[in-house]
Amino acid sequence: MKISSSFKVGILTLVALSIFLFTVLWVKGRSFSSAERIEVQFKDVNGMRPGSGVQMMGLRVGQVEEIKPVIEGESSYVKLRFVITEPDIKIPTASMLTIQQSGLIGEQFLEITPPKIRSVYVPVADKQLLVSGSDVEIKLDEKYCNVGKVKKSQILSTQQVPEEVRDTIKTNYAYKIDYYINLPGLIIPTFMRGQIVSENGVKKLRIVPLDNSPLPYPQQTSPYTVVEPMRIADFMDLQYKAAESLTEMTGVVNELLSDKMIADLTKSVSNFKDLTAQATTTLGKAEKLIDSSKNDIDAMLWLLTDATNNFNKLATNINGVVSDEKFKPAMFETADAIAKLSKQLTPIIGSVNSKEFGEDLTSLMRNLTEISTSVNQMTKDEHLKHKISDSIDNLNITMCEVSKALETINGQGDKDNLKQIVEDTSETVGNLKKFSEKLNKRFLLFRLLF
Repeated sequence: MKISSSFKVGILTLVALSIFLFTVLWVKGRSFSSAERIEVQFKDVNGMRPGSGVQMMGLRVGQVEEIKPVIEGESSYVKLRFVITEPDIKIPTASMLTIQQSGLIGEQFLEITPPKIRSVYVPVADKQLLVSGSDVEIKLDEKYCNVGKVKKSQILSTQQVPEEVRDTIKTNYAYKIDYYINLPGLIIPTFMRGQIVSENGVKKLRIVPLDNSPLPYPQQTSPYTVVEPMRIADFMDLQYKAAESLTEMTGVVNELLSDKMIADLTKSVSNFKDLTAQATTTLGKAEKLIDSSKNDIDAMLWLLTDATNNFNKLATNINGVVSDEKFKPAMFETADAIAKLSKQLTPIIGSVNSKEFGEDLTSLMRNLTEISTSVNQMTKDEHLKHKISDSIDNLNITMCEVSKALETINGQGDKDNLKQIVEDTSETVGNLKKFSEKLNKRFLLFRLLF
């Protein structure tokens, strides 16, 4: 069969049109794949164009089909639609979408990063492990929310725990709990602290930032976590602000470290060295003093210990006396007797000149003492000594009788008779005083003669 020239021209025309159409669609980023189209919102795509690649873990899995700005006042955004061309590729929930660039001036592409598996170490409080699939919660906007799941957990020795968190583990064993975040839009710090909590009998993993900083609840409409790109202008602006802060800090440091300040610091350091040397010398002298006084200190401590023991014995004895059942009645009875004695003795003694009586008694005792001393010095006559001693004994007997008479105050004796006895005693003491004065004068004459 012979093909006509017209047919060949038609075929070539269709092929050319197909190639042209395919090229146009490829340039515009439209794919012929029947996979689902995914739309996300960026505030800035940093110059990305349709047809840019979509990568997951470094592999190209699709391409960007459409980039369209949406102007809605202050809430304007850029709508980006892409498609996954590779079969059997599914994007996990809460995957991170970022705009990356290959090299400094290379092609831009959309990077998809699945949720990372993180690890946290918790001290072992019991032997129950968190099962796979347990909830992970964190405090967002003053409320605890479930934000992820536990992948697996195991018990490790404390020595197997990384050094940066080993100090926080006070037990011999620790849980190593692997988890991932599945709440779209939530970005948490790299290092977290964990705690196993129980709610309604269900165990959960509660995570907290190391600095306990509060985290806001993410305002995300997409099932993925969109990370806005940083443009070169923004990066340079941050660098400029950092340089300004560094310049300002350098100026403040220069002002603080002026020549006068450095001289003062040098002088302070020198004074501190001198003070340290003096303190060292003083401590050395104190140490020598303590060493030389060690025996005295030991003796003083021994005396204090002995005094403490004696005081304890005294306290024990006093407690024993006070706790005696017979002590209080006897004490009260004695106090009553003294009170009665004072009441009964007052009217009796009052009839006698107590002051004159006391002076006479004192003078009598003084004269008798002088007479006895003189006799002992001037003579060795034992007979005379015996007489003087007998006189003094008689006087003592008389005084004892007076005391006995006073003791009858507590009884039912005749107060008038006792009063008479006191008066007679007072008169007797006065006569004895006169006699002792005369006797003392005679002994004085006797001493002058001899």
